[in-house]
Amino acid sequence: MSWMEGTGPVQDVSAVGIERGLSEDWYSDKDSRGEIKKGNFWDVIDNPLYQAAAEAKGYDWDDWVKEAKGKVGTGPNDGTVRVRAIVKAGTPGGKVRAGTKKGGGFNYKDQAGTPAEYEWMTVDEAKEKGLDYEAAKTSRWRNKKTGEIHEAKIDPNAAVQNRYGTGLASSIFRRRNKDWEDDWEELRDWGVHDEGVAEELDKFNSYLTDIINVNDHLHPIIREGPKGEHYGIEGDIWEHYGLDKEPEPPKELEWDSYDKKMNLATTVKSQVTYSTPEGLQNINLHGE
Repeated sequence: MSWMEGTGPVQDVSAVGIERGLSEDWYSDKDSRGEIKKGNFWDVIDNPLYQAAAEAKGYDWDDWVKEAKGKVGTGPNDGTVRVRAIVKAGTPGGKVRAGTKKGGGFNYKDQAGTPAEYEWMTVDEAKEKGLDYEAAKTSRWRNKKTGEIHEAKIDPNAAVQNRYGTGLASSIFRRRNKDWEDDWEELRDWGVHDEGVAEELDKFNSYLTDIINVNDHLHPIIREGPKGEHYGIEGDIWEHYGLDKEPEPPKELEWDSYDKKMNLATTVKSQVTYSTPEGLQNINLHGE
């Protein structure tokens, strides 16, 4: 088992995360660990586990947080949060009066509505201009087939209806894709509208979730490491074998330490002999 320089031996194999940059007690830290699977951007930017994950992915944490706040605001409820300001109100569609009928009454015609026009700006900027605004949606759905990410599930049937303008094409499509909603999976809502920031948070979260999944599915003896009780040893097994401390550096040996202990100073002539099979010439091993 390996350990990082200066931290001592890893005594707890829950340290699958330690070797990947997390603190030694990360697995028992319920507060910060609990935020791995819950919480939004404003929660996790103060979480040291997310910092470790980001740095493991090559990000400078302080720079990333500063840049992300520049995109989504400096607080969830302050005036720097970006919103969709309504710069031109839309008009409703429907029946409008088109004239009068002979004998009384009115003629009507269908009139298409016009969509509202929006611009991105901060809450403070919208208020300063006297504009109404809509908070950006932060929910996200990924299409399992295409990988596309949207604020909500997109009904392909409605798209066909709009494209062809007939109920026939739409009804055929519905028969073929009646389970279209199953094509979508809801992603974690980070409470921010910027897709780039959300995707990076997904990346950090995936890194940490992988570590948790490994630890949560390890057998306790593997996750917690061996204990003395498993081997008939009282107390800490690491202390018992002297493994609770950093290894000492190698010591220099005296040049003649082996000579003294093994009495190698004096040569002893060997009395071992051997017989030469018939027909082979004797060789003088000690001669020239």
